Amino acid sequence: MNWRYLVFRLTLFVIISECNTCFIGNQNHEYRLKTGSSFYMECRCDERPPAVVILKWFGPNDKEIFPPGPGTKSNVYTEWWDELTNSLYITNMSKSSSGEYKCFTVYNETHYVHTYDVQAYEAPYFINTKETQYVINGSDALITCEAKGDINPLISWHKDNFEPIEITEDNKYEISSEGLLIHNISVQDNGVYKCVAADYETGEEVAIDIKVEVVTMPEIVELVAVPENIAYEGASISMECIASGTPPPEYSWKKISKNAHVEDKPNYKQTMNKIEFDNIDKNDTGIYECIASNTAGHVSKQIKLNVLVPPKITQFKNATAVEDGTVQVVCRAEGIPVPQINVAFFGESDDLSIVWDSKVISETETEMYLSFLRVNKSHEGTYICNATNDADSVTAEMYLTVFYKPVFKEPIENVWGWNGNTVNLTCDQESNPPANITWRYESRDISTEKQLEINKIILNDNNVPVIFENDTMYGVYECIAKNDYGTAKKVVVFLQGFAPPPIRNAIVMNITSTSAIFAIVGPEQINGPAVVGFTSEYDLLKNYNITDIHINRTWSIDRPYKINKLKPNSSYLIKFAAVNDVGAGSWSNYLEFVTLEKSSPEEPTWSTDIESIKDGILKWKVGEDNGEQIDYYVIRYCPVVYLAIQNNECIEETIDPTNEFYLSNLEGNLTYYFELIAHNVLGNSSIASTYITLPEREPGALTAGSTLGIVLVAVFLGLILLDFLLLVMKKKGVIASCVHKKDKKTEKINARDRKGLLRENTEIGRSSDGHKEFEYNKNTGVVTGKHSAV
Repeated sequence: MNWRYLVFRLTLFVIISECNTCFIGNQNHEYRLKTGSSFYMECRCDERPPAVVILKWFGPNDKEIFPPGPGTKSNVYTEWWDELTNSLYITNMSKSSSGEYKCFTVYNETHYVHTYDVQAYEAPYFINTKETQYVINGSDALITCEAKGDINPLISWHKDNFEPIEITEDNKYEISSEGLLIHNISVQDNGVYKCVAADYETGEEVAIDIKVEVVTMPEIVELVAVPENIAYEGASISMECIASGTPPPEYSWKKISKNAHVEDKPNYKQTMNKIEFDNIDKNDTGIYECIASNTAGHVSKQIKLNVLVPPKITQFKNATAVEDGTVQVVCRAEGIPVPQINVAFFGESDDLSIVWDSKVISETETEMYLSFLRVNKSHEGTYICNATNDADSVTAEMYLTVFYKPVFKEPIENVWGWNGNTVNLTCDQESNPPANITWRYESRDISTEKQLEINKIILNDNNVPVIFENDTMYGVYECIAKNDYGTAKKVVVFLQGFAPPPIRNAIVMNITSTSAIFAIVGPEQINGPAVVGFTSEYDLLKNYNITDIHINRTWSIDRPYKINKLKPNSSYLIKFAAVNDVGAGSWSNYLEFVTLEKSSPEEPTWSTDIESIKDGILKWKVGEDNGEQIDYYVIRYCPVVYLAIQNNECIEETIDPTNEFYLSNLEGNLTYYFELIAHNVLGNSSIASTYITLPEREPGALTAGSTLGIVLVAVFLGLILLDFLLLVMKKKGVIASCVHKKDKKTEKINARDRKGLLRENTEIGRSSDGHKEFEYNKNTGVVTGKHSAV
């Protein structure tokens, strides 16, 4: 390294040495400078000559070099330091500025030149050399390291260690101008290799550390879709491919096309190892392949993307059919996956005239067929088609209209009429389209005027009947309905009706102290409307000899025939008559019965009103008191756990006559066993028992009593606040009245206190050692000595 030190000193000496101008003789000097460095040289006259000093610099092209002008820059220029020194400056040495620079002077009319050969050289530098290089395990590999310079640099190699060791050629390594060849690569060859390039002329050298990694084949460790590989149409998803390997692999993606000759246009954007779909559609369904590659090789892995497309019903139109004809209803739907179709029909499920069938048209489309082999009017209505797949479920409706001829529910109808009654002869029929109605009486056409009136009524409301008020027009009427698909006829027999004949029989079914229940057998034949109820007239036996005014009671045909509020241990007479729309029939013979003596009450009957139980009220129906008023009830209730009555937890209460019991004190979501007994002066009724499950109460729910209490307190506080505001603002109100009364009382007392005995002892003018001799009691008016014991 000593020779490099000498060159440096020589160069430095030349740059800063002086050049004697006004010199005699020529000189030649050579300099080598590194590209990018600067050069400075002075041309100087040590002693002032008698004539003018001439010192000029000329460049490699023999052109004079001048000082730079004001505001200009130059890479090569001169500058006068003083009258005897002209300096040369090269600010940035390069190949273009290399050459001979001459300092010219004249002395005694003789030309003298000092020549300086200044040459720039390139320091060694690296090209085509990567700082990280990969080699394949088990193979021979070249670690490239190329260097350039003015002369070909000398290359040497070192292996990393605490003290780097220079590599020499042997069976393992070969050194060439292209790099270092390593035979039979193994994992031990991993590490940092130092490549050194040196200029043997200048001794300058550069070095680069090259990290050598032994590469391994890529391995795809994970291939996932986020959020998953099943996506809804229009969603955004991504697929990520994660692979191991040295060096880190590069990634590429492609969609596997079903047709090898057609390449699908990708609908995704790739970023590094990930592809992203912003707005996925059904065409993106398919298999995608990720390929991971590095210098050791490549591997691939596939993932399937399923795009779910919500179903869409593309065909389900309204249809029309004629009764006894055929028609087909089609529901077609598409989606991915192919939807499942169901058609809801609210007719008879076992209707053999309907054939159900379905067919898959393609991978995305399917159909369902309803074939009506023989249409009837019950097939008319709304049909609902439902298409469902993994993405969604949709429905659509269609209406099937069935045209059919008029149909009467009752082809023959008997209509009863009687004097003073309006009779409605109806022609109710079903038809589609609506039928035209005509009437005939006793096989004769009704007058045109009457027919027009009928048509006008039917036009306004198809169900408005034709009204006949002539009591003499009994006989046979015909209603004829006709439309485009047929004709139908209804026969209406208009008959004169009469009230029912007497009933056939009546017996007592049950009797108590205050009530009786009867069984009534109605008339056998009725020449008129059907019996709708029964009426009765009854009274005490003894009253029939006193008055003709008696008690009446009427029942409808479906009610128990019961009379109440009878006197105990008494004889009664009762008679019955059947009732129809014409009126009441003839009375039956009198039936005599005797009520029982007074006794304990009848058993109460529990109410089945679920809503009242939800509201926290248990109700019952009061039974007969049997002659003596019910004075109280005894209710007993017990919790039920696992179907067992907890008798040790039963509670018994006595309550006043009522028909309800509040359940607010009982626990919700629990079953209770209840017993109820009615009591009068003659004893207790039999026990009425039941099981009730109370609903779970809402948290914080208030009972009716609690709510009422809160309302009353709020009203009371509001009144106090209002009265206080009246006191403050207008000196009125209850509080103001109390204050006013107190003030008036004080004024009256003070008026009696003429000597000032009632005034407080607050006078500050009196001596501190003074004392009161007397005290006056305001309430009694008594004056006593201050220290008296009285």
